[in-house]
Amino acid sequence: MRPIRVYLDTSDYAAMYCAPSNGVTARLLDELLRMKEGGRIEIGLSYHVVFELLQKAEPKFRADRLARARLLTRLCGQNAFPYPTDVPQGYRFSREGLWVPRIWLEEIEVERIVQHAIETMTRCPFLNRRERRALSKRSYFVEWVRSNPSRFLNLFRDQWPLLFGKISNDSGDFIRYILGEMTQEQADAELRFYITDPVTVYETWFENYGKENPLPSSRDPIAELLGVMIKELNTMLDEHAALKLKVKEAMRATGDDALSAEGREAVLKIRRDLKGFRREITAPAEMAKHPAWKRAVGDEGALLAAQVFHAFRREKRAIKPSDAIDLIHTMYLPHTDLWRGDKAFGTMLIKHRVNFHERIVPALVDLPLRIETEIASGRAQ
Repeated sequence: MRPIRVYLDTSDYAAMYCAPSNGVTARLLDELLRMKEGGRIEIGLSYHVVFELLQKAEPKFRADRLARARLLTRLCGQNAFPYPTDVPQGYRFSREGLWVPRIWLEEIEVERIVQHAIETMTRCPFLNRRERRALSKRSYFVEWVRSNPSRFLNLFRDQWPLLFGKISNDSGDFIRYILGEMTQEQADAELRFYITDPVTVYETWFENYGKENPLPSSRDPIAELLGVMIKELNTMLDEHAALKLKVKEAMRATGDDALSAEGREAVLKIRRDLKGFRREITAPAEMAKHPAWKRAVGDEGALLAAQVFHAFRREKRAIKPSDAIDLIHTMYLPHTDLWRGDKAFGTMLIKHRVNFHERIVPALVDLPLRIETEIASGRAQ
């Protein structure tokens, strides 16, 4: 039996990284770490957990953010859930640490940096025209680097195209790759560390590049769209109820207002159509058929997202920005054995019996027992 696969909520990491050493949460963390080290569980990183937990803060909070990042590494290691939009392409839970969108990997390739290095060399003012022309050819460039490794590093250090990719300065791996002593696959793996390791991601994303938290740019439009969709659906349901009432009144009419045989048959057809219409617009399975949903999160995710949408609607409350992130976290339910989310949100999913709701653990304190139950049942095959 494989290890029990666990998805933790961002709030879980936030509670554990700074838990008092003699408290319940700290003991729970120790237990999870023992289970992980013993090969009993696998806890995976995800894009939204990483950026929710490590979101940009003032410099005085740097140590706090790095402590959070180190906890992610301790608990998850290289275990990762795919970015939601990569699921339709067949990507699933992996032990390669790839929680970022796969499209990022197209930019993080060592050959791109080699080409940049060659272009940089051909513009060097201390080289004559013949030397610059020669260094534009890969073979001459390799030999020049072989003969002048320190000079190359000093030249290239300040013109590095990727602020995180300092592998040339730290370990010499970039030069090793240029000289053919490392495969492209190995070199790319070294580079990808800088966009998947939580500590380095914090330093790279927020400090080196000065970027903002990327989540609001996707979270807020999704939350707004959910609110609009619920409002439009409720309007349709109100119009449906009003029309249904008119049909009922027409069927009950007597005397001069009574329907003719033909009229009655027509109204009966409208009543049947109304029933079918309501079933269709309130059925998650119908909503999940929309191609855009399937392209975004796959078949399982589309149905699950539609179920969550209808759960939100039935709760009759205003949609908050955090609801959009909770919805995205839900997309990992099909890919895990036990899933943690915000308590209120998790309870809502159980209440409305969304797919895989039996995997939800509403309270972090209950997680160890649920893990033991899963192990005993042998469900994780």
